[in-house]
Parts: sequence; structure tokens; C-alpha cells
Amino acid sequence: MLTPELATARWRGVVAPLVTPFAADGALDLASLRANVRWLLDRGARQGNTILLVGGSGGDFTAMNLDERLQVIRAVAEVAAGQLPIIAGAQSLDIRDSIAICRLCEELGVDAVQISGPFYYDGRPDDVVAWMEEVARHTGIGFAIYNNWYTGYDMPLDLIERLLELPNSIGVKWSSPHRDTFVEGVRRFAPRAAVVDNTLDTIAGHLAGCRAFVSHFPNFYPEFCWRIWELMEAFNYHQAQQEFDRLMVPYRALVSKIASQTAGEGVFVRPAMAAVGLNGGHSRPPSRDSAVTPELRQGFKTLLAEASDAGRRL
Repeated sequence: MLTPELATARWRGVVAPLVTPFAADGALDLASLRANVRWLLDRGARQGNTILLVGGSGGDFTAMNLDERLQVIRAVAEVAAGQLPIIAGAQSLDIRDSIAICRLCEELGVDAVQISGPFYYDGRPDDVVAWMEEVARHTGIGFAIYNNWYTGYDMPLDLIERLLELPNSIGVKWSSPHRDTFVEGVRRFAPRAAVVDNTLDTIAGHLAGCRAFVSHFPNFYPEFCWRIWELMEAFNYHQAQQEFDRLMVPYRALVSKIASQTAGEGVFVRPAMAAVGLNGGHSRPPSRDSAVTPELRQGFKTLLAEASDAGRRL
């Protein structure tokens, strides 16, 4: 198992929540998933600039059964073949499923699992601790503690500090609805674990002390994230923010129109993938691909064509 120090050294750059492609009939499209990971590797993904997140929210884990989730994790691990750090989503309403995912990840040599407490019922600190402790009894895989406050339980800082006492805990995928709480969390957690910024305020997160950030862009335009990462690592924050806003502001405008009509994350990443010739597949309910109008699809094509042209001029 990785130590927090090794995780901090390995998890640098962008955390890429891989989209899980589904066929038109709803079946898993593992061939397209493998091809998309190979495409990312061919573009230049490597340890030091990219971490793969498999079967997380962006990978529609809530729309898959346990066997499908295990297939997806295994497929990505086989293609990555140790070239990139991997974090796999292990959230579940059934603790037995979380344990099964952890055991497979341990077998495959995956870095860690992204894990939260039970997320259907309202949160209670001792319930979360008991959940994590029970999973840890069955596996030695590293834990990236996930504060998914926007869909579940907003963990207090003191609770996360308790969870970091578990021997499995090596990282925190961290965000908060309050900026001051976010910054305070980074201050407390960074000396003890690898902290991944899961906000949309990437440059401020790096300034606070995060050394990896989450973005959907590696699914279709990884160079954008690598450029931001290089600028931040060079402490060129003003230019990093300018580059970030140049693309993220119009991208968020497109995404918000989809998100206002249908749930899920993969549903708004798939049209961007299609715009660059990748097969992100179809969505499973409750996400509805019909919410992505022809005008929105053209918007992604135009945005990414212009962004790519601008990127080549840099």
C-alpha cells in the first residue's frame, strides 16, 4: 500500500474522471473505454501530469452494477499497465460492494479507492467512521477520503481528521461549499495526506497547497490541463488563471445548459468527446442524451476547435 508521502509524490497534475461508454442498447462498451485510455496515453499522459479516476461519478458508477464496475476497473488497469496512477471509485450503498471493489483494486495494484461514507441517509460522524473501519478490516488498499458534499454528506473537518487516522487513508479528494473551509481543510490535511482539489477554483486550490486537481478535460483535451498544471508549478498564477478562464468560462456555459435539464456528469462530457472524434458512448438513465441539443453539440465542436488552434499557437 502507498504511504501518504508516496501518494503525494505520485498524484501530481490532473485527476481525469474517465467516462464509461455505453452502447446504444445500454451494454458496457469496454472496447471504446480501452481505446480512450490508449488515446490519452498517446497524447502524453504520464505519471507526473495525470492520474486516472475510474468508475467515479463522471464514470456513471451509480448506473452500473457491481460486476460492471469491476470490469471497468480491470479494463483500465490493463491498458494503463502501471504507466499512470489509478484511483477507483468504491462508493456504494452496499458495504459488501465497496469491499469487493477494494479487494480487486488491491489485486490489480491500483493506487487507491475513492471512498465516502454511506451517502443515501443523512450523515452521522460515527456511522461514517464505522463504515470506513469495516471496509479497512477487509483490505489493505489505500483510501482517498471523498467529501461528496454536493450529493451526500458534507463531512466536518474534524471527522476527516479522524478518518485520516485509519492506516489505509493516504489521500483526500477535497472540496467544500465554503472557500474558507476548503482552505482550512487543505492546511490541516496536506501535512498528513495527498490532497486532491475537487473544486472549480483550480488556481486557488494550488495556491492553498493542493498538488492535483480534478477536471473532465482529459477525456477530450488533456493538453489544456497540462498547460494549466505547468503554469501553476512555475508559480505563473496570473497566466494560469487567464488560460483557465479562456476555456472554462464558455465550457461551463455549455455544461450548465445540459446540467439544468438532466442529471449526471458523463452526459455533458460525451458531446465534447464526440467533438474531437472519440466515442464516449451513450448515457444510461437517469441521464438523458436528448438534453444535448444539436446546437449544444455544435457549441462544443466550435469551442474545442478554437481552443485547439489557440493552444497550438502558444
